[in-house]
Amino acid sequence: MSQEQLAEKLEISVKHLSTLETGKSFVSAELLEKISEILEISPSALFYSAKEKSIDESDLSKIDSIIEEEFQKATIAAKIRIHKMKI
Repeated sequence: MSQEQLAEKLEISVKHLSTLETGKSFVSAELLEKISEILEISPSALFYSAKEKSIDESDLSKIDSIIEEEFQKATIAAKIRIHKMKI
């Protein structure tokens, strides 16, 4: 899949995708989840490279749990902040 195709599926610009790929900006939890769904891989797989130590299924499961917990915390925090806006 090309960078343009992925950006289109993510509904972001190619420039934004490029800044994420190069580490110039951070990915949101929501976008991370969307990327993993489109690529059909676990979120933890996005943080692994072949140059790093070998990661087994147990490690991947733990990483996925941490990502899920942090996503849930971020979602709750965002809802609380929105609720406080009283819109």
